[in-house]
Amino acid sequence: MSDATYIHGYSSEEQRRLVEQAEFWRDLILSDAPYRAGETLLEIGCGAGAVLGLLGRKFPGLALAGIDQSAEQIAFARAHLDSLGMSAADLRVGDAARLPWDDSSVDHIFIMWVLEHVEDCRPILEEALRTRRPGGTIRIYETDYSTFHVEPDSESCRYLRESWYELFASRGNAVVGRQLGWLLTTSGFGEVRHEPCGFSFFSREGSDWLPRGVEYVSGFIEPVLEDLAGSLGRDRDRLLLGLEHFRSIGRRADGAFTIMVFRGAAIRPW
Repeated sequence: MSDATYIHGYSSEEQRRLVEQAEFWRDLILSDAPYRAGETLLEIGCGAGAVLGLLGRKFPGLALAGIDQSAEQIAFARAHLDSLGMSAADLRVGDAARLPWDDSSVDHIFIMWVLEHVEDCRPILEEALRTRRPGGTIRIYETDYSTFHVEPDSESCRYLRESWYELFASRGNAVVGRQLGWLLTTSGFGEVRHEPCGFSFFSREGSDWLPRGVEYVSGFIEPVLEDLAGSLGRDRDRLLLGLEHFRSIGRRADGAFTIMVFRGAAIRPW
């Protein structure tokens, strides 16, 4: 992804977080998946290989492939998939806007939490179209950070969320989830579907749904607080207060937060 800047970095802690993130979104990733043994699936922006591992376990015999711009990510992904008995996965370091696969050579494309890091994702989608076989599918999962809401709210938590939104808006696309239908249609895909998947995390007796959600979100926000304070000039103390308030939500009977995720799905019509 030539114009992508991965906000979270490539540390070993981030790679472990990506594996945990895939498990957190397991049901979403595996829902409505049309894959069969003998077919090839390419994940664009495969990162640590966590999503490929989930799909490989769910669909034995699916030929896995992945590409990422980071050699560190691909090295981790290779070790991770090897540990799952998926050493045959075709993993490559490269640019998603210039995929090193032949025309019409893969059956399925999968993209998750990648386009939000890219200012112009059209070259990536054009490459996805080129490499898929006729009738092959594409599935994309992205969010819209303007839909992130917290109850009960606070001034500091709003400040944190506004800063987070600005960071993505300055380095990628903070609202790409709500644009997926238009992007797929104008890139030449057919039978386009664009579906909202709303997630509400709230306190439920006997359930850890809310604290798990708070821990998941805190896990990707906290490591970039210094970046928010430095590159955006935000007040570090206010950011920390916002994060502290958000974490307190997981311990409150009246605590809740919501986020909207969008799924874009389509086929190559020719």
